[in-house]
Amino acid sequence: MSLRLEVVNAGVADGRAFMNPGDMKQLGVDDFDVVVFINEYEDWGAVQVLSKNDCPEGYIMIDGDVLDSANVSEGDSVTVKKKKARGGIKYVQLGVEPMEGQHMEEAVVWVADHVSDLARILKKRPIYRNLEVSWRDAECGYIKLRVQSTKPELSGEDVGIIDPTGHEVTFEIVPALDMTFNAVLMIDVSGSMQKKDMKLKNVDGAIEGLKKGMRETPRLKEFLVGIEEGGVVSRIKAAALATLLYLSLKIGRGWGENVQVITFAEQVDPLTITDQHGNQTTVIKCTGESKALGLEAIGEYILEKCQEGSGLTFMSGALKKAAELAERFPPNPKTGKPYPVMFVLLSDGYPNTGDEEAGIPVNPVPVVRENFSQKTDWVLYTIGIGEADVELMRKLAEIGRGEAFKADDFGDLARWYDMLAQRFAITVKTTPSQFVTEAA
Repeated sequence: MSLRLEVVNAGVADGRAFMNPGDMKQLGVDDFDVVVFINEYEDWGAVQVLSKNDCPEGYIMIDGDVLDSANVSEGDSVTVKKKKARGGIKYVQLGVEPMEGQHMEEAVVWVADHVSDLARILKKRPIYRNLEVSWRDAECGYIKLRVQSTKPELSGEDVGIIDPTGHEVTFEIVPALDMTFNAVLMIDVSGSMQKKDMKLKNVDGAIEGLKKGMRETPRLKEFLVGIEEGGVVSRIKAAALATLLYLSLKIGRGWGENVQVITFAEQVDPLTITDQHGNQTTVIKCTGESKALGLEAIGEYILEKCQEGSGLTFMSGALKKAAELAERFPPNPKTGKPYPVMFVLLSDGYPNTGDEEAGIPVNPVPVVRENFSQKTDWVLYTIGIGEADVELMRKLAEIGRGEAFKADDFGDLARWYDMLAQRFAITVKTTPSQFVTEAA
C-alpha cells in the first residue's frame, strides 16, 4: 500500500514528519511508525510519522533537514509507504563534513568529544545508508554528518532504529573528506616475531606500491628477495613490508603529517635521526626535501630491526614511550593546535616484562588508561598476528578509541595498513551512565 502525497517543508521538526489522520489510516500506519518517501527521480528518505489534524489530506509535512538529506523539495510529489524498521543497530559510522571552512581534524575530534549531544540529535531519526544530518548549531561551526555504514548492515531502502541515549551504541567518527593526522608506529621485534608462518597473499600490488613511494636502496632490494605470491615469510618480515607500505602511502601524500617509529622487545627503541639543522629528533617530517630522506631513514631502520628479533615483550613501555613522543609533534601552523595522532601497535605475543624502577607495569592496560583515555584527539589501533592476546589487543584499542585487528596472512595485514594510511577514525560509545551522570 502506498499514497501519492505533496511535500510541505515543516522546518525544524526533530527529524519527523506529519500526516493527516485519514491518510495515515488509509496507509495503515500509526503514530511513530516509519514511512519512506520517494520522488520521481528515485531520491528518498525515511521518517517517523505523527498524526496532525491541521495537515491537509494529500500532503506530508517533513522536517527540513530530512528533505535536504533526501534531495527532496517542498512541492514535490512523493510516493509514501510504510516501512518496517530494523532494531538492534549497535554500530554507526558517521562521516563529518565541515560546512563553514573549519579544519577537518578539529571538527572530527569535536564530534567525538560531544557524543552525548550527537546521540540526542539522532535518537528520533530512523537511520539509513547515506542519511545526512545537518548540525547547524554545533559549537565547532555548522557541520553535516553522513551515515556511511552500520552493523547490522543497512543497504538499499533498509531503515534502522537506534536508541543511543538508552542503550550502548558505538559511533565511529570519520572525516567525510581527507584530513591531516600524525602517526606513531610501534612494532614488536621480540624473538617470536621471527616465526615463519605468514602466508603471502596479494603481495604483488603491495610491492609495486612500495616501489612507487620509496627509493629502491640496496637494503630494500635485498629485503624483497624471496617475497613472492604464495610464499611464506616471518612475522617480522611481513610486518616490516606492511609498515613500509603504510609509510609509502601516507608520506607520499605529503600533506604535512609527521611520523615517529618505535620498535620494542625487551627494550624500547625509538628511531632517532639528525634533522637538517643538525639536531637529534624522533619526528620524521613528511614534507618538502625532508620527505624522501625521512622515508628512506625509516625504511632503513625498520629493515635493520626486522633482522634482529630477540628478547622479551615490553609492550607497556612502548605504549608509554609512544605517548611521550606524541607530545613532540609540531602544532598545526594555522591553528596552533596539535594535529590528531594515530597510534598503531603491532605485536604477535603477550606482554611479559615491565620496568619496576620506572614504575611501568607488565600489564599495558593501566598505561593506556593513564596516557590515552583523556586524549580525545589520539586514537590507538592494535594489530595482532600469530599468538597475540586478542582480548588484550581489543581492550587496548577500546580504551584508545580505535579498533583491533587480527591478521592471519600478509594480504590481511596489507589491506588493514592500507586503510589506516588513508583514514583517521575515532570510535566512541554512548551508554546510559553518561546520561544519568548529566541528569544528576
